Amino acid sequence: MGATNIWSKTITDTSLTISASQNVVRISVLASQGPVTILGTSVFNGTASDAVTFATGQGVTLTASSTANPIDGVTIACTGGGVADIVLSYQ
Repeated sequence: MGATNIWSKTITDTSLTISASQNVVRISVLASQGPVTILGTSVFNGTASDAVTFATGQGVTLTASSTANPIDGVTIACTGGGVADIVLSYQ
């Protein structure tokens, strides 16, 4: 694999979807102004994912188990004036 690349962005009133084809191995999201929602697409033990809403100052970091299994099916959405600071690393 090649070098690990870092991408950072502040998003406002838009969304960003991460899929496996983008080879993202770590993503950190901070709600610098809420609300910011994060939605996964997986089903766990037969239960579908629900959106989780973060208020100002809250955030999350997601890490892939390996570069061979990148993060897949995550959408970060900022609506109603929400602002998210995003930093991710990818191969």
